[in-house]
Amino acid sequence: MADADDRDPHLNHWADQAAERTLRAHPGEKSLAVAAGITPSGVVHIGNFREVITVDLVARALRDRGLPVRFIYSWDDFDVFRKVPKDAPQPEMLEQNLGRSIADVPDPWCDHDSYASHHIAAFEQSLVPLGIEPEFIRQHRMYRAGTYAEGIRKALAATDTIRDLLNDARRTHGARRLLDDQWLPLSGFCDECGKDDLRFAWDGEWGVHYDCNGCGHAHDVDLRKGGNLKLPWRVDWPMRWAHERVAFEPGGKDHSSAGGSYDTAKHIVAEVYGWSAPQYVGYDFVSCKGQGGKLSSSKGGVVTVADCLEVYEPEVLRWLFASYRPNTEFAISFDLDVIKLYEDYDRTYRLAHEADDGGRKDKKRQVARRTMQLSSVDHRRIEPGTEPPELAGFRHLSVLVQIFDGDVDATRAYYEAQGQIVGDEARRRFGLRAACVWRWVEQYAPEDFRYRIRAEAVTRAVEGEHRTALTRLVEILEQHPGADDATLGEHMKGLASELSMPLKDFYPLVYDLLIDRDRGPKLSTLLAAMGGTRALPLLRPSLG
Repeated sequence: MADADDRDPHLNHWADQAAERTLRAHPGEKSLAVAAGITPSGVVHIGNFREVITVDLVARALRDRGLPVRFIYSWDDFDVFRKVPKDAPQPEMLEQNLGRSIADVPDPWCDHDSYASHHIAAFEQSLVPLGIEPEFIRQHRMYRAGTYAEGIRKALAATDTIRDLLNDARRTHGARRLLDDQWLPLSGFCDECGKDDLRFAWDGEWGVHYDCNGCGHAHDVDLRKGGNLKLPWRVDWPMRWAHERVAFEPGGKDHSSAGGSYDTAKHIVAEVYGWSAPQYVGYDFVSCKGQGGKLSSSKGGVVTVADCLEVYEPEVLRWLFASYRPNTEFAISFDLDVIKLYEDYDRTYRLAHEADDGGRKDKKRQVARRTMQLSSVDHRRIEPGTEPPELAGFRHLSVLVQIFDGDVDATRAYYEAQGQIVGDEARRRFGLRAACVWRWVEQYAPEDFRYRIRAEAVTRAVEGEHRTALTRLVEILEQHPGADDATLGEHMKGLASELSMPLKDFYPLVYDLLIDRDRGPKLSTLLAAMGGTRALPLLRPSLG
C-alpha cells in the first residue's frame, strides 16, 4: 500500500477508505470478491438497496486501483417463509405456505415461478438504470446442487465449537434458552410436506437422517448429492465467506452489535473454515420521510428502488447514497424537499467541474469530483475546468413542464429555443429530469403547487383599471407573441408605470383566466412559455 503522501488525492471517498482496508487485509491477491445479499421475503425496498449500493461503490473503488473484482449478490431464497406481508395478494394461500422455503412458495401475482422469483425480478430490473451489475446467486440452487456439501460437513464436524460460540452470543444478549447438546448446525425442509420442522442425526461422514415433526416423513440425505438441507443463517454466512473467498461485505447495524451475527460469523469462519472475515462496513437504516423507523417488507407499503427512480434521476439517486457515510441514517423524501435535494446535487455538479486554483476550496472540488464519478452510471471521471452540460433547475422545470401539460418534448423545445440546452448529453439529462419532474408533480407535489392551463376560456366581468391593465397586456402579447421571459418582464414593468394600482392587485385576474387559480408561477415565465398563441384566446374573451 502507498504511504498517505503518495495517495491519489482523487481517491478521497469513504469507499476508497474501505477499499484500502480491504487491500491491506489481502496483500498480493490478484482479484477480490465483494458480496451483498438479502432474503426476498417481501418487497425488496430502498433500505435494502443501501447494502447493494455500498458494495457497488467499494467495488468501483477497488477497480480504480487496478484490481479485478467479483461482485456477488446472494439471494437467500432458501430461507423460511415466516410471515405474510400485509399488502400481498392471496393471503390465504400464502398462509398455507408458511414454514416452507421462499423459493417453493407459489407466486400470488401469477407472473413468476415462485414468490421469491417475483420479488427478485423486480429488484434486479430496478438496478439496471443505475449501472449496478452484480453476479446474482440463488442460494436454493446452490444448496440443492450439493455445492456446499463440504461446507456443511465441516460445520457438522465442528458442532461443539459452533454451539459454544452461539451460546456465548446468546448469553451476551441475555437469552434464556441455550442450544443443547443434541443440537446440530442444520436446518432444512421436508421432502414430503416442504415444511421446516425437522430433527436431524449425522453419521459422521456425508449422511444425514431427518424426521419431520409435521408429517412424520423420514429421509436419508447424502450431502454430496444436494437436497433440501442447509446451514442456519449464522453458520451459513461465514461458510459462504470462505467458499466465495469474500474480502468485503457490509451489514445493517442490527448485525453489527457485540454478539451479533457478524461478531459470531467472524469467529466461525476463522475457527471452522480457516478464512478471515471480510472487511466490514455497518450501515444505518434508510427511512422515508413521514415513516418512522426501519422499513419492513412484512408491513407492506414500502418504497422500492423503482419508486425512487420515478422521481430521482439514476445519477441523483446514486449521489444521495454516495454522499452519506454508511453509518449515517437519512430519509428518502418525496415532498418539497425533493427540490432542495436536486439543487444540492446541481451545486455539487458545478463545483466538480471547476478548475483547481491552489486555494482552500480545492479539497472540496476534489471531493465533489470523486463523489460525482461514483454517482455516475458509467463511472465517468470529471476533468477539472471542463464545461458541464447544462442541467435544468428542478424548481423552474416544474413550472415549465406543467405549462406544457407534461409534454417533455415540447418542454425541451422551449429550453432549446432559449439556448439553455446544447449538446447530446444536455438533451439526454434534460429528458431524464423532465420525466422525473412531471411524475413528481403528478404524484407527490402539494396540491397548491400544481396547476393546469385552462382548456377553455372563461369570461369575467372586468372594469376600471383592471380592464385597462388587461387590455394593455393583450396588446403586448399581440405585438410580441413570441417574447421571452426577460422581454415580457420589461413590458410588465412598463405596464406597472401606467397604472395607479399595484400589479399584485391585477395578477390574480390573469392567473384566474389562465390557470383557474389566484396565484401561480412567475407571470412573465408563464406567459413566455405559453406564448401569445395559447394565452390570448384565454385573455381576450373577458374584454368582450
